[in-house]
Parts: sequence; structure tokens; C-alpha cells
Amino acid sequence: MCDTSLATELFTGTEKRIFAKNSDREPNEAQLILHSPKQNHPKGSFVQCTFISIPEIETTNEVFLSKPFHMWGAEMGVNEYGLAIGNEAVFTKFKIKKQNDGLTGMDLLRLALERCRTAKDALGLITELLETYGQDACGGFENRSFFYHNSFIIADRSEGFVLETVDRLWVAKPISKFYAISNGLTIGSDYTLSSENMEDKAIRSGYWKKGKDFSFKEAFSDWFFTKMGHCQNRRLLHESNANTSYKKNGSYTARNAMDVLRSHAVADSEFEVSSASMSSLCLHATGVLTPNQTNGSLVVEWNTSAKSNDPLRVWYTGTSTPCLSVFKPFFFGTMTISSPCALNPENIDDTSLWFQHEKIARRANFDYQTVRAIIVPETKPMESQLFAYTNDGLTESKKNEVQTKALTDHLELIRKCEEELKSRNIGKSKWSSPIFQTYWQKQNRKIKIKL
Repeated sequence: MCDTSLATELFTGTEKRIFAKNSDREPNEAQLILHSPKQNHPKGSFVQCTFISIPEIETTNEVFLSKPFHMWGAEMGVNEYGLAIGNEAVFTKFKIKKQNDGLTGMDLLRLALERCRTAKDALGLITELLETYGQDACGGFENRSFFYHNSFIIADRSEGFVLETVDRLWVAKPISKFYAISNGLTIGSDYTLSSENMEDKAIRSGYWKKGKDFSFKEAFSDWFFTKMGHCQNRRLLHESNANTSYKKNGSYTARNAMDVLRSHAVADSEFEVSSASMSSLCLHATGVLTPNQTNGSLVVEWNTSAKSNDPLRVWYTGTSTPCLSVFKPFFFGTMTISSPCALNPENIDDTSLWFQHEKIARRANFDYQTVRAIIVPETKPMESQLFAYTNDGLTESKKNEVQTKALTDHLELIRKCEEELKSRNIGKSKWSSPIFQTYWQKQNRKIKIKL
């Protein structure tokens, strides 16, 4: 489950436009930040995606991706030209053969970021690849029967599109002001672009009656799984909180977008993980009814002014639970991230940022309010200081310095807070429901976290 939005300058009230996404995955599905430089490839070579290989192109772009550690594709990302994309699982009536002979939504996203410069080009490439290879590909980690179709928000400095798909069929429309998507189809008859003969194919497949005004979401949405995902609740929460931020401040900023991604279905002062539901944007897993948690978050800010010398800002958490984390800046043209930042969780017993933060997140499962009271007073000033640094024009060497220091400082903050939580025995002694307790004890054993 995921949530993605684009706020254009017509919504923000400034020269800025803002992309935001939470990536919700299985609790132990670590998500790494991959910084891949511009690369040249041999003529006639192929790229191995998650399940299939396809022809490679001569040169691929520099990208920053947030991706589940076990797959080739990415949940969200940005490239050197300021193209940003996020995808969502959507549940449809189309039967998926489950043969893993297509591209995942994450593959489509990464391929577009590596190969395209603009949102319009990315929309064209994703739909071309979709029609050529299809999307019969498992999107799960431990759940190997988790197959789904995909929707996307695709944006750059001047344009944005929402793209929704069913099998090899698709519709799209431009985003003019603010648009949020969750895990359900949203486009009815108001699309401006579509796959060829789509309505006829829907009628021939028995999903629509001839003579009736066509609606993509009504024709193809699977009612049960769309409802169970609470996507409408999350989409409304996303829109409502963004609007509230705008009305309160007279504008909508990257920091507002970060706070929106941290939103729960109830006030933070009332929130406890054991009673969490799929209705929150910042998702916390509880078991069967809420099987996912937010495993990574991204905010992208463009300056649309032609006079801007530094038009792009990229902020990732690199961790789960953004309500307990820090959005950190990442810059193109910098050195590839390496130790001691350790953003590559290759195994379940490592020292990566994602796994180190998870120790705090897992304690918060059993005493959220106490953990939050300890960590948020540390994370807020750190994030504010990072914004102060990056509001100024930065030299290339300064970008390297700020990027690396933000990561190492966050790791140190985590270690400091974890020591305090351990010394006070917080996050392991507070009893919750037996089902919830058993669920998280099992999840913690799998990745060798001891509280």
C-alpha cells in the first residue's frame, strides 16, 4: 500500500511544486536508497529487471531511487533532470496469470527514470513498455502470491500526469493543481490519453456494457481489495491535510508535505500502533488487517522560476515510519553514498540506516507515545537545521558534505535514542493484545531484532 501526491504551483501558492510519496511494504522488507550514476552500456546489451530482461539503451541517467532491497525496480525516485515518479498497487477485476513473465510497476518506474528526461517522455515510455511486456510480475516479498496492477504519478518541473493501468490497458490525464493517489483507480471518464481501442476491449472482455458512458475505474476496479485497502480514506486524508496546511499558512511547502506524510488517522497524541488501521498515511503494521508499514518516504521540490540556479531539492527518510524519522537531502553530481552511511541493507543482520532505525520503530510498536516523546524532540531540530543549510546555494563540495553529514548524524541520533530506550526498558514491557504481541515477536525474530 502507498500514497503519492503532486502539488503544482497553482496549489502551493509559490514558485515551488512538490511531489510526495510514502512507500508501504511488508514490515521486514528493507528499503534502500540507491544512487546510480549516469552510465554507458554496450550496444546490444540487455538489462535484467526483476523477472525478465529487456534491451538496454546506450546511456542511462543518474538516479536516486528508494527500492525494496530484493528487487531491481524502485518504489519511487528522481533523476538528474528532475523527473520524479511514484507508483501504487491497484486491484482490478482482470485475472493475472501469475507467471512472472512481465515487468513490475517498480521496474517500469526505474526504467523511465533511467531513460527519460521529462514527464511526458516517461508517460510515453511506461505505456509503451506496458503494452509490450505486460505487468504479470509478483510485487511481494515474503508474500509470493501478491500480484497487482499499477498506477503512477509522473512529474517534472513543468508538467505532471496521473497514469492508471489494468493489465496492458491504461488511461492518463494531466495534473493541474493537486492530485493524490492511493491503492485504487481514480480516473473515470475524465482521461485525456488512453491505450488504443480501450473501451472496445473492455466491452469485449465483459467489463462494460455497450452504449453506457465509459468509466475506467467503474469498469475495472476490484471492489473488495480496493475497499480493504482503505485507499479512499487515505486519499481523502492526504487531500484534507494538504488543504489544511495551505489554509493555515497561505502556502504549501516541502515541510508541509513531510508533515502530511507523517499523518495518522487520529491525532498524534492519541495514536498507538496496536490500534492502527489502513486509514493512516504513515502506516504501521498490526497483522492481517494492516499487513504493511511505511518503509520509505520521499519529497521532491522544484523551483519553477526560470531564474532559479538551483531548481531541485530531493529529500528521503531512508527508513520506515516517517513520524519518527528525519527527511535528509540528497544531491545529484555528488559522490556515490557508501559506508559509514550504510544505506544498502543487503542482509537481515547489518548496520544500515534502515535496520538501525527499525530498532526504534519496533519499540514504538509497544509504547508509541513514550518513544515519540524521546525521539521527536531530537529529529525536529535536526530536520530544521538541514532545511536551513539547503535553503542556501551550495557548492558541489558543500553538497557532498551536507549529504554525508546528514546521514551520519541521523545514525548517531538513532544510536543515542536507542541507548536511552534500552536503559529505560521502553518498548518491550507494555502489553498489547495477544495477537498483536505474537505478530511482532515473530517479525522481530525474522530480522534478529531483540528489544
